[in-house]
Amino acid sequence: MYQRFELSEQDRQTIVNGVSCATLLENHHFLLVLEKSTKRCFKYRKGDEHIIVNHGGKGWWDAQRPRGTPDSSGDVFALCRRLDPEMKWREVCSTLGALVGVEPKGAAYVAQKVARTDERSPAERWAARKSLYRGGKVWNYLIGERCLPEAIVRAAVAKGCLRDGYHAAWFAHTDEQGAVCGAELRGPDTHICLGGTVKTLFRFQPGSVQPVRRLVICEAAIDALSFAALDQAYVPGTLYASTAGGMGPETIAAIQTHLATMKALPEAVLVVATDDDDAGNAFADTLYRLADDAGVDFTRRLPPDRAKDFNQTLKNRAQAA
Repeated sequence: MYQRFELSEQDRQTIVNGVSCATLLENHHFLLVLEKSTKRCFKYRKGDEHIIVNHGGKGWWDAQRPRGTPDSSGDVFALCRRLDPEMKWREVCSTLGALVGVEPKGAAYVAQKVARTDERSPAERWAARKSLYRGGKVWNYLIGERCLPEAIVRAAVAKGCLRDGYHAAWFAHTDEQGAVCGAELRGPDTHICLGGTVKTLFRFQPGSVQPVRRLVICEAAIDALSFAALDQAYVPGTLYASTAGGMGPETIAAIQTHLATMKALPEAVLVVATDDDDAGNAFADTLYRLADDAGVDFTRRLPPDRAKDFNQTLKNRAQAA
């Protein structure tokens, strides 16, 4: 006689509390991105997929999918079905039940990381950084390795959105009042955000300050500066911005604030300049929706040589010269 399989609420809670989403990801060959993980937030990667584990392992979200869309976030049950769509409900429960109490290797590693000793706010740490100087390590990295034109680097320094972190360039993220609330750190061996950063937007507006009527959004600050260097359609009021590779609520709110102001300006446009890959396309879809909701025109710009991003285009041109 057929008997429907049912999971009691108590057993469900036992699984949710006892099975870390990180364990499930590791069992599906996702790798922990060590330099971007903290005790509260584990970042896992498998190919082009990026999944963030939070809430003490009880929750997860896909950094490349718009919030609220199917398979973009959830608990360990939702993650199991995301990873194995063909699994039946009984198999999902059985698989997860066998993992109760199994400690993810990534969590154990991150728990052993030395705690950050600098407890100053991002704004305080930013204020302590010096300006870039010609011939310095960061200067040579940006102009030599990243192939940014000297004029663009000098302009970013003059605008106060770029500073020298000795081992890495610091790109400021600011709030609506222009106060620094975080920084992207990029160097030969550094690809992180400053501890305590609230990701909003990196913002670079060359020339005199004017109302933003052309907003260019890239994924990384170096890409935003690269786009500025390549931009043949520059008009006064252009703002080059980056999201630091994420679209959290603070970033979305910052973009929406710009779009709300732009709506009243003639010929206002959002230029989507995310990477030419699956992740970049996912970010672009989110930006299209934000512009459409705000009633602002939008367009997509891809690297002219179909490189992965605009900085790669600069490097390709330098290599071919």
